[in-house]
Amino acid sequence: MGILYLNKLIRYILTGVVVLAVLAIAGGGWYFSDVLEADGLEIDHTPPELNLSIAAIGEDTITLKLLDGAEEDENLSISARWGVTNGEDYGQLGDVISDSGGLVTRDFVQMVGEFQVGEQVYLERTAFPHDPFSSYGLDYQEVVIPGPIGNLGAWYISPDLSEPDGPEVWAVLVHGRTAGRDTSIKLLNNLAALGIHSLTIDYRNDEGAPPSKSGYYDFGVTEWEDVEAAVQYALDNGASDIVLVGYSMGGGIVVNYQLQSDLAGFTSGLILDAPMLNFGRTVDKGAEERSVPPPITAAAKFFSALRFGVDWGALDFLSHADEMTVPILLFHGDTDDTVPIETSIEFADLAPDLVELHTFADAGHVQGWNYFTDEYEFLVTEFIERVR
Repeated sequence: MGILYLNKLIRYILTGVVVLAVLAIAGGGWYFSDVLEADGLEIDHTPPELNLSIAAIGEDTITLKLLDGAEEDENLSISARWGVTNGEDYGQLGDVISDSGGLVTRDFVQMVGEFQVGEQVYLERTAFPHDPFSSYGLDYQEVVIPGPIGNLGAWYISPDLSEPDGPEVWAVLVHGRTAGRDTSIKLLNNLAALGIHSLTIDYRNDEGAPPSKSGYYDFGVTEWEDVEAAVQYALDNGASDIVLVGYSMGGGIVVNYQLQSDLAGFTSGLILDAPMLNFGRTVDKGAEERSVPPPITAAAKFFSALRFGVDWGALDFLSHADEMTVPILLFHGDTDDTVPIETSIEFADLAPDLVELHTFADAGHVQGWNYFTDEYEFLVTEFIERVR
């Protein structure tokens, strides 16, 4: 009788433990699905935080310090090309000259306006003022692209070609989540010098663009249709060949366009920088960075599908690598804490005859150009000359 009682007691205890574990996973999954919605799905146009102040300005230098209580920016003390701005005036940072006592002095070029000592500023990886003329003196047009759910804005730059030679190549450039057209500014001068027409586009959920039907970022599932509209605009205006450029989520959008669009046959090549090829894997990495246990991450993804309509299978472009048919230049920083570099490595392994992968040591998310400008631009130039 005692043994039977003991066995029953053990079963009750084990059942209770299992129930508590399931409840904990379910509760944690529900909570983390809220986090996933807020930090990943919801449209975000929040301006960056002013977290630095200008301590001194020299002829070709600037000294910056972190504001009291502000979140530290590790890029402040790393020699690479960064932008520094207060939202209006703009400068470009170069190498670190000194870093001592909370003061960081760097090479500096003022590009727009004039900073004053004591002003509050922030850093950004764009590294250029937010229009092609202020950045390079490039003349550009604001054009309107008729999109499937409404009009979309874009910059159009026509190269100075007195004697056009060969096919008319257009580049369509697509930014990532929470970013904007300025993401692509770093390449626009190179493209113009190569005789490439460029179309740097907005897409749904950008400021001034139509909202998506879901009310969320769709991570390429619907945005590819906006890229298709941009390609059609290019074709209607003389393009014969298209080069697609995509950054982060924009890389996933571009890849899905190539998989889905009837116009994909006009593409001669893709340039991808830290592309989000599998949103589920990106969420896994974000959860790992937050020390979220895998069972809770899995539950959060399950609840996100139920609550927010996330179709995780449709967001997996990586598994379709074998369907790609054009050359791809792929960049990824090896310290990217947003999009796992493993997905780019796997993409290259799955399509080795098409994908040319270049990884950048110590570079974070979409930072390869900032750290290795000359190499990055050389590779882009070489690739375009090969596929045009």
